[in-house]
Amino acid sequence: MLFNRVILQVAAAVVAGPLFQSVAPLQAFDPSVVFDAPAPTRAVVAFLASVVFGGLVIYRYGDRLATAVEASAKSPILSILYGFIAYGLVAFVVIYAYSQLVGLGVGVSLVTFVGAVVLGGALLSLGGLGFVVVGSWLANAAGVRDPWLGLLGVALGAAVAVLLLPVVFGALVWFGVAAVGIGGPVRRWIHADAAERRAEEH
Repeated sequence: MLFNRVILQVAAAVVAGPLFQSVAPLQAFDPSVVFDAPAPTRAVVAFLASVVFGGLVIYRYGDRLATAVEASAKSPILSILYGFIAYGLVAFVVIYAYSQLVGLGVGVSLVTFVGAVVLGGALLSLGGLGFVVVGSWLANAAGVRDPWLGLLGVALGAAVAVLLLPVVFGALVWFGVAAVGIGGPVRRWIHADAAERRAEEH
């Protein structure tokens, strides 16, 4: 669809342009912390992150899961696309805010810490939502109505992938699974009119 192509072009322009100009201060982050961590540690962290943040989603928005599952199941390929767009836009907003604060002379150490917490929390919250949606989808397909069982199963599968695969591929699996669950609700929200958006927010 034309709208989907426009979304991709806008996302690429918005994220790629200013991001490359403002990402320099983020050199304070040390990705080796992740790459150098033992595989079992990464797997445990991935599993706990999925379950904890997914559990918060179930607790807070459990009554809306059916709608989110329906949205993602309708078109899984588009859901992946919109899910990664959502990740990119959230990361861009946090990184851009970080760079602006650093440019204003705010303490780099403090802004780096706060930025890392906000970015990590935002990405993990999105991941929790994605895992719950995918888990509920698979649980429903298996005739199980408990979203917790679906969440635990998908979280365990993603953790195994993180354990067995190289770091980059393990991360792609984790974020890819989450993207499927995120993308459906995001796509529905983007295409909804203003009245539908207000109804979904309440």
